[in-house]
Amino acid sequence: MKPIVWLLSPMLLAAGVARADEVFISADDAKALLGKPDVRFVFADAERDWDKGHIAGSAQAFAHDWQLLDDVKACKGLPMCEPAAAKAIGALGIDDATQVVVYDSGVGVNASGTWFFLALYGHKKARILDGGLATWKAHGGAVDTGKPTAIAPKTFVPKVQRDMIADVSEVKQATGDTAHYLIVDARHSLEEYAGKTLQTSLSSPGKEFTVPRGGFVPGAVFSPWTKYAGNRNAEADKPTLKVTADLKKQIEKLTKNGYAPDKTVISYCHVGLGRGSFQYLALKKAGHDKVKLYVGSWAEWGSDPSLPLGAQP
Repeated sequence: MKPIVWLLSPMLLAAGVARADEVFISADDAKALLGKPDVRFVFADAERDWDKGHIAGSAQAFAHDWQLLDDVKACKGLPMCEPAAAKAIGALGIDDATQVVVYDSGVGVNASGTWFFLALYGHKKARILDGGLATWKAHGGAVDTGKPTAIAPKTFVPKVQRDMIADVSEVKQATGDTAHYLIVDARHSLEEYAGKTLQTSLSSPGKEFTVPRGGFVPGAVFSPWTKYAGNRNAEADKPTLKVTADLKKQIEKLTKNGYAPDKTVISYCHVGLGRGSFQYLALKKAGHDKVKLYVGSWAEWGSDPSLPLGAQP
């Protein structure tokens, strides 16, 4: 794969969140950072996958566990209220100066969720390992299977980038304003979209519940994250996202569903930090800058009986 430049120009950093092309770092460039001070590798798959292999010295952060519905409701659509997010990020050994490489098996969904969480709270030096562990190993990167090592916490001060997200009030507005919005459902399961299966989520740390309703947000277009993925099977030397030209073609297919370049596209999935964040990055890479992630996603919408369900076709 073509190497991705790690360092961004001061102009890009000042502009806030990096463009999607600058989000990714190649395996070779990431290897050059291993062992350097102020660098933290973060394993983004679930804790149960840690023993299958990880980069030595990594922290572990599965973003699905970082979307807490009580916080989403209390803090205007954020996955965690700012004090909790500051503590969670700091516990990974990350502060503003830390260069972060987030990775998963290679599929990219989980890595996108952890990256989005960091970027949302204002961390500007987080990158996703393109091709994940599969490509890392293919390029000679060492993999460890040992237990997690102790990480000294750091102080992280959040600077929330609210333009990255839509809260439930904006999503409700979007359902009735198709002239300015398009809502896109990134889940890959038609059974989820049709409301035939119910999924779990977290209301607070360690407190799991089953979302009581299934279905989709009214007007949402079913456009699974898999249509944008370049490495669904976590193979070596395959990019996380499809190439830009293919992503543009995929988005153009949404024109029949109301897509237009001047509309704000809101992506969601079940907990936002995963399939939805992956689609967020795909839309950005394709050149659509007016995109937001509904972090509350179906966990929030499906838990509120006052919110309408989309009509099945």
